[in-house]
Amino acid sequence: MNTKYTKSLVLAGAMAIASLADAAQYVYLSGSTAARSIVYNTIINGATVFDAAPTVVVQGGKSLSGANYMNFHGNVGGNDTILKCHWSGSEAGIADLVGGTELFLTDTATTILDGTSPDATVSSPVDLAMADNAKNYSRNPSVAATGAKVGIIAFKWVAEKGSAAGLTGVTDQSIRAAFAGTAKLALFTGNPADTTRVFVTGRDSGSGTRVNAYGTCGFGIFSAPSQLQVNLDGSMVDQGGGVYLGDYGYSSGGTVAAQMGYDLTQATSKDVAPLGDGASHFSVIAYLGAADANTAVANGGTALTYNGVPFSLGAIEEGQYNYWGNEYIYKKNNGLSTQAGTVFTKLSTGIPANADNNTLIGTSSMHCTRGGPTSDPVHN
Repeated sequence: MNTKYTKSLVLAGAMAIASLADAAQYVYLSGSTAARSIVYNTIINGATVFDAAPTVVVQGGKSLSGANYMNFHGNVGGNDTILKCHWSGSEAGIADLVGGTELFLTDTATTILDGTSPDATVSSPVDLAMADNAKNYSRNPSVAATGAKVGIIAFKWVAEKGSAAGLTGVTDQSIRAAFAGTAKLALFTGNPADTTRVFVTGRDSGSGTRVNAYGTCGFGIFSAPSQLQVNLDGSMVDQGGGVYLGDYGYSSGGTVAAQMGYDLTQATSKDVAPLGDGASHFSVIAYLGAADANTAVANGGTALTYNGVPFSLGAIEEGQYNYWGNEYIYKKNNGLSTQAGTVFTKLSTGIPANADNNTLIGTSSMHCTRGGPTSDPVHN
């Protein structure tokens, strides 16, 4: 073997790959974890955004469409393009467009589906963001960004595995009490003998799922909640110094869905939060996007009715089940590259065309509308 010749070929190949990466145009997308699966399916079909099916690399999840980090590589309009996604949450995505940066997978990343954090990332400004609510219902209502409504995003409430058997539904009143950290099970069941407590597990302040949950129940979009997290053994997470309740939320709906499978009937699952007796079991409810909620139920959780109405496509379309949001894609107005503008246009038309009437509902299917999470649905 000609070792020198072989090394030359390897070097030449590496230089060619580097040259390809240098020539590629980059587009950076962040935002809604609730919408990521529908966006993923829109991108990979090879007819909507890319000229042909792109190569895909994902990390930070246990499924391709449920990963928090995604790279797509192929041609868009004949131009070599790398589209990088970090599903950071709707509020975080809108905030990214103000001028901040986000972390994305490196060009050399490979797919890892073990649910762990990415092995290597790079920081970049963001071009586009998905959001489960209009920017005027966000923490950055004056962000210089242009949006296109692409459908209706559906949400569900779920009870964690091992929660009380009588916990079958939630109401606005009981949700608000749970957010305050003082909800007795009796408020959910109507049975005065149900004296154990119900807590909320949910998302951090970067989440659009949270914005819609807080706004729809009347708790207040920007109000500070009493949320808790649960360990795999069913015990409450001590956030430090014996503190269990507060604004403790997850950055991803997938992580909430995973916790919904942690069994609360375990001996280690005891109410040790303030006012707890340290001995009784407790129940947990959580708010999730429809796709993550389905995962939560598959993990052992229980889907809950909302104000007495079970989740269904028809109930959302008619405005009876009102935990849903308007889904948008936004592009920053300043400094947007031509290629990022092209991807925005393709996604703003392609996502509605790929609405599955489950995770994302097409606007043409709706018989009601709402301005945002603090308003009631109005029948057309």
